[in-house]
Amino acid sequence: FQAEDGIRYCLLSRGLGDVYKRQVLDGVANILLSRPKQYNSLNGELRNKFLQILNKIENDVSIRVIVIRGSGPGFCAGADLRPSGDSMGWESVEKALNEGYHVGLNNLIEMDKVVIAAVEGPCAGIGCAYYMSSDIVFMGQSSFFQIGFSKIGLIPDGGSTWLLPRIVGYQRAFRMASEAQRVTAEECKNLGMCAEVSADGKTLEDAIEMAKVYVDFAPVALMRTKQLMRESFTRSYYDQLKEEAKLQDDLVGSKDNLEGVAAFVEKRKAKFTGE
Repeated sequence: FQAEDGIRYCLLSRGLGDVYKRQVLDGVANILLSRPKQYNSLNGELRNKFLQILNKIENDVSIRVIVIRGSGPGFCAGADLRPSGDSMGWESVEKALNEGYHVGLNNLIEMDKVVIAAVEGPCAGIGCAYYMSSDIVFMGQSSFFQIGFSKIGLIPDGGSTWLLPRIVGYQRAFRMASEAQRVTAEECKNLGMCAEVSADGKTLEDAIEMAKVYVDFAPVALMRTKQLMRESFTRSYYDQLKEEAKLQDDLVGSKDNLEGVAAFVEKRKAKFTGE
């Protein structure tokens, strides 16, 4: 790593116009998807580099929040469908999805960090899976969400058929996917798909401000909350109650718990360390 204006960064790859930059400042990692001429559509190189970055960040305890954004006019237009794009080197689409995409998407959902997506412009195809795998989404006023697989005779993938019905309900999700509906930022907010709609060009700024708020929260408690809510989809209510009790027992009496209580009593800001 090198220092530049107080920001630590690492250029992980540079070539063919694709640049992958990781920035870390005050506990927030900024991941940039950069294929702007292709609206950040995912080819094998971009997808693999993204996974490499996630693996590095996952083991970095100094990072508590991740902000993902796209360069240029779009967030992510999905997979690169050109002959030279993402299909090269895979013996089957099934293998490409299972070994190429699913690992990274699962990492986002299970990672012990808060993941915030800052979406400007179009978010389409499997890019929607990255959107829905984030914990918080900010969208620019002119941005939109579109699962357009039906236009090319395919089904939604990347977990979209699991995530979208749980966010908006089955009937609405089915129509979005079947009709390849273009869903505006305001509609996404009204449906509970995104947290906030920002002025165009200010999405990253607003997402970073939110990230700074989350950096100050108790990290273990925050991650256990994320874990419980994510896993609640596959548990019964009774099993969820038992898991809450188990995790709460682990947290009560921890350094962060004692610090939080002391800060509350002393009417000061708590300083959580993740212990």
